[in-house]
Amino acid sequence: MTSGYLLDSNHVGHAVTPGSIARQRIAELRNRGIRVGTCVPVICEIEAGVQQVNDPQTYRINLQHLFRQVRIWPLDLMTARAYGEIHADLKQRGRVLSQVDMMLAALARQMNLTVVTSDQDFAALSEIRVENWLI
Repeated sequence: MTSGYLLDSNHVGHAVTPGSIARQRIAELRNRGIRVGTCVPVICEIEAGVQQVNDPQTYRINLQHLFRQVRIWPLDLMTARAYGEIHADLKQRGRVLSQVDMMLAALARQMNLTVVTSDQDFAALSEIRVENWLI
């Protein structure tokens, strides 16, 4: 059983919009006492995307409201070790994931979290639980 949910950038980007499906799901889970969060590498991807939205000021305001609702989990030396193991495993099998996705997988493994993403890339890691709230 999961001990919480780790949001990938595609879900954080969706949850920025008040009233979105992802934002509603976050509220439901928090009301049930279930942890929902993301991590700094995802926030870096979001910050890159802010430069491309029509109204960056409103987007940042909505993003700050979202960050009051979700945890920001740090990466540490244990996460780095899990990242290295995941990288080696994928390389041995000839599979490729982005560095951010491998960081998410490492954190999910370390903290027993379910990754919330619309990416199919995580299928390469059968031990990582994945949900897509956008379908």
